[in-house]
Amino acid sequence: MVSDRNVKEFVRKTLGCDCAEDVFKHIENEQDINVAGITLRNKINVGNRLLVYVVDAGDLSKEMPALVKAGREERDARGFNRFRLVLVSDDAALREKAFKAFARLPEVDEKVHLHVIGKAGASAL
Repeated sequence: MVSDRNVKEFVRKTLGCDCAEDVFKHIENEQDINVAGITLRNKINVGNRLLVYVVDAGDLSKEMPALVKAGREERDARGFNRFRLVLVSDDAALREKAFKAFARLPEVDEKVHLHVIGKAGASAL
């Protein structure tokens, strides 16, 4: 089981989130969760304010639109402040493709963010 401390470190250091300390009093980290027909590595709830989907990068053209739509809908329905989609891949070329595809999605707003990290960055989860 992943500790709350590991989740906090991932959110703060890997994702660069500057959430207030009190937000980290409540952390939920579910693993191998199905969202929009895609299996997430992790679905993280930080303080009922930040929602994070962590997924191994696959077919961006199919998976990213579905995950961003699902994440935004969940964020809004549950009253979270932010949604972050984290793609995990060691493919250097994926980063540029992912951000271009992300920028074209209609569900993206100022409270929806994309991160592309290497497998080492997600190892603590």
